[in-house]
Amino acid sequence: MGMNDEIKSAVNWGTVSVDLDDSVRVAIEKMSVSRSAALAVKMGDEVVGVLTDTDLLMCVSRGEDVDTTKASRCMTPCEIITTKRSKSPCVQIDASQTVENALGVLNLAGVHHLLVSGEDDRVGLVSVVDLLKLAIA
Repeated sequence: MGMNDEIKSAVNWGTVSVDLDDSVRVAIEKMSVSRSAALAVKMGDEVVGVLTDTDLLMCVSRGEDVDTTKASRCMTPCEIITTKRSKSPCVQIDASQTVENALGVLNLAGVHHLLVSGEDDRVGLVSVVDLLKLAIA
């Protein structure tokens, strides 16, 4: 394992998600139960954003009501880019990319989580910690 390995083995393909209209409380509860630092935000079956623990912290620190504020108000909005169609890019990478490339994207974007596109339009998440573990394995 190392910097030239593909990132697909580090991707959480069972990424927990919340609905665009779910409350911040629901998002916090899902993060807590899944022990995840990031959630995919969906509208139906489509991923429309990423919601991280940092996003939630910022939302709560602004005084947002956790029961009435929607997850969509705190998320980083995005659209996935796939090989079949191109959309407005979110910080995202293909599962076949190397650890080195993924860490470079994270660094340039100044984020800690990437959406990952895979075969069959699957979407997962990978964190900087997941990638660093893969790099040193």
